[in-house]
Amino acid sequence: MKKVALLGPEGTYTHQAAKKYFGDFEPAYCSTIREVFESEVETKFVPVENSLGGGVSDTVDLLRETDNEITAEVALPINHALISHTGLENIETVKSHPQALAQCQELINQHGWNEVETDSTAKAVENLEPGEAALASEIAAEINNVPILQKSVQDTDSNTTRFFVLNGSPEPSEKTSIILEPGEDRPGLLHSMLSCFAGHQINLTNIQSRPTKKELGEYFFYVEANIEDKNLENAVKCLETYADVKKLGEYSRVE
Repeated sequence: MKKVALLGPEGTYTHQAAKKYFGDFEPAYCSTIREVFESEVETKFVPVENSLGGGVSDTVDLLRETDNEITAEVALPINHALISHTGLENIETVKSHPQALAQCQELINQHGWNEVETDSTAKAVENLEPGEAALASEIAAEINNVPILQKSVQDTDSNTTRFFVLNGSPEPSEKTSIILEPGEDRPGLLHSMLSCFAGHQINLTNIQSRPTKKELGEYFFYVEANIEDKNLENAVKCLETYADVKKLGEYSRVE
């Protein structure tokens, strides 16, 4: 059984997404994304982007700092369940991670419930008292043997989180992720780098700028692109005239 390092605790959406991809696996739970990257476990599973909150900066920064290969991506729709031992009419307080509470405000305001923040959605389900409910994944309810009162109680159905598998089994490559670190700042530099993709018919799907943390105003770029093998090598050669290039891996598109 494959061992995988991922954010814990058991029952989080990261856990649910990992089960979706790996099926049965041996989890090595970590408290932070940095701990996942620093784990001695070879295969790692990390969040990289949320459709509402944008890119996960810790993941992008650590992809630059460490030597890990992206081998797959996984998308998980985030559907919050209302979980409680108490009937709906007797709930007074709802507990969850701040993001989940913010994403279920219509239900909370409708009932006038008090809100209590927890470190994770999974933690919210543990040790629920009478009159308390949690907003968390269905897998968290199953693990803690707590009834689900309602499913998909979030305000919008467009909330999806994307994850990367690091150092897993190779798959057919349709996308790539690259770090671009310019050696100098000058007018038109970003335009020149982007022209390397456009000139070789490579479609960019994601671009982020992140501080190098060396000095104020110094940035690197994280990009994702759809690729064709025959064009990628030429595009990289073009990019190398403007910046240091770090290829993070090639992987199949998320389903």
